[in-house]
Amino acid sequence: MDYQNLMELFKERRTIRDVKLDPVPDELVEKVLEAARWAPSGFNMQPWEFVVVRDPELRAGLVEIVNDYRTNQFFMFEATREAWQGPRWEPDPEQRFRMANAPVQILILGDTRTQVGLPMAARYTDQKRISIFESSLANAFMYMMLAATSLGLASYWVSAAKMPTVNAKLRELLGTIPLHMEIYDIFCMGYANSQPGPKLFRKKSSMVHYDHCGPDAFSTDEQVLEWVTRNRLQIIQRVENAPVD
Repeated sequence: MDYQNLMELFKERRTIRDVKLDPVPDELVEKVLEAARWAPSGFNMQPWEFVVVRDPELRAGLVEIVNDYRTNQFFMFEATREAWQGPRWEPDPEQRFRMANAPVQILILGDTRTQVGLPMAARYTDQKRISIFESSLANAFMYMMLAATSLGLASYWVSAAKMPTVNAKLRELLGTIPLHMEIYDIFCMGYANSQPGPKLFRKKSSMVHYDHCGPDAFSTDEQVLEWVTRNRLQIIQRVENAPVD
């Protein structure tokens, strides 16, 4: 693949939560998993494990757990926020999380036991050990997203999996996942039912610095706040205007 084709893949990849109920062929699921297997990992420990959930009852169970968390956790509705953030984000409680339609849901687990294989300095430095572990799992996740895009599939992640209550319920639902297996995230995949609108991008000139990078090289507090505010408003509008299942 040449650079231009690679960039086209990067640009085409979008988080798409509005997916069809149509089943995804087994061979495509296997291709996505094969891509993840080739992701880079710290010291080549390859800590990932994948739990593919296609059984309708189990999928419904996952959806119920995540929906319950989404509906009842106050911070998802921004009961508390800072004044600069503008309008409060209050998703309609009746607009259930669109995870329900995803015909393929994959839990990405990290085997914490693999951390003993890291160099001693990293193994016994909590911040470094955790950083290597999390980055490795993130690499596998991104490989899956890019592979799904290349196969004409939509995908998105469900980060609620890491929240304590959700984590505990998922472990029980799927057969008492052992504690040395850390639930990293849920990868949802299917065929897109709609396409997302454009999103904002920072200019490359505002984020690339050559050699010296003192305080004057970076955005001011005002510039950062302006960017965050604009981006936040667009994201909220996009989520609120997305098609409902």
